[in-house]
Amino acid sequence: MNRPGENESIEPRRRALWWTILGAAMTLPTVASLAYFVWLEGTAWVAPVYLGAKTIQFAGPLAVLGVLLAAAFGPARPGRSIGLGLGTGIAGAGFTWLAYSVLFRGGETAATAAEAITVKLADFHLDTLERYVVAALLISFVHSWLEEVYWRAFVYGRLRRLTSSRWSHLVAAIGFAAHHVVVIGVYLGDTSVLLLTLMSLPVVFGGVLWSVLYRATGNRLLAPWLSHVCLDLAIMAVGYDLIFAG
Repeated sequence: MNRPGENESIEPRRRALWWTILGAAMTLPTVASLAYFVWLEGTAWVAPVYLGAKTIQFAGPLAVLGVLLAAAFGPARPGRSIGLGLGTGIAGAGFTWLAYSVLFRGGETAATAAEAITVKLADFHLDTLERYVVAALLISFVHSWLEEVYWRAFVYGRLRRLTSSRWSHLVAAIGFAAHHVVVIGVYLGDTSVLLLTLMSLPVVFGGVLWSVLYRATGNRLLAPWLSHVCLDLAIMAVGYDLIFAG
């Protein structure tokens, strides 16, 4: 059953406009990922295109949803948001490290990923430990916040007004996962569709979880952001283990 205000009546012309905007919003990150991870690999354009795409991706929603930036850290029950965010995030981070350690560490897939990551770090001029650590912290804390504004507050928030709440969770999560699939595919190399799918499903699950947390905490971003930070830190730790620990 939808809550008050969800799936409210929107005139057809306005509804079509929002579907067009959201379609572009969900497609842009995937096209951009293909550009700087695949099409432009090994060229001097990788870093500029990455920065340009991220600027385009985040500038609009940040401007439109600027009020959320002030409200996001002031939920009515901050303790609940912190508990949910850190609880789900630490659990997900633990699962990520366990899955890597048991299923991939020291194996052929890990070696393939390490080789691909090394190439990408060179493309982005992040091939020293110091630069990697700085980038890892920025991605984990700043980029994850921008993604939460973009995917949860903007994309999911608008989808919830255009379709049922249940489907808006899934559609937003699939859009969120799509550009991550490109990255995972590059790192895994010539792998099976089954393995790529299995590696991508947790990203879809994460997208659903974070929009559920966003909704459950009164449309505040604190809980999903904290959860997202923990997951990104775990992924960066895996990257460190693959590239620098040896």
